[in-house]
Amino acid sequence: MPVTYVLAVLGTGVGVGFVAGLLGVGGCFIMIPVQHWVYTGMGASADVSIKLAFGTNLAVVLPTALSGAMGHQRKGMVWWKAAMFVGGFALIGSVGGATAAAHIAGATLKVAFGAGFCAMPACERFRLV
Repeated sequence: MPVTYVLAVLGTGVGVGFVAGLLGVGGCFIMIPVQHWVYTGMGASADVSIKLAFGTNLAVVLPTALSGAMGHQRKGMVWWKAAMFVGGFALIGSVGGATAAAHIAGATLKVAFGAGFCAMPACERFRLV
């Protein structure tokens, strides 16, 4: 793997981890495009590359989320009952989403990702979520 790709992935990981721990947000909107660029640059097709980026990002979420939650727990700032309740339903949804993604073309997934990213400010502005 070229050094440029290694540095891009490492820098993105550190930055996303910091923001996740600081603000409790995920970094998929940063990590997925970087990973897609790296995988495509390494020769993966665009269809495979976007799916690799989604799957790899999900695998990165677990240690990032756990370490961030532990940091907040040290200050007593995690409501574990709510986290387990919502997390259980999120698990069900993520299995369904991953199953669906396996059957959807990569180009369609890229458009859906971009549309979701672009819709977030509007949802926040009009308090839709």
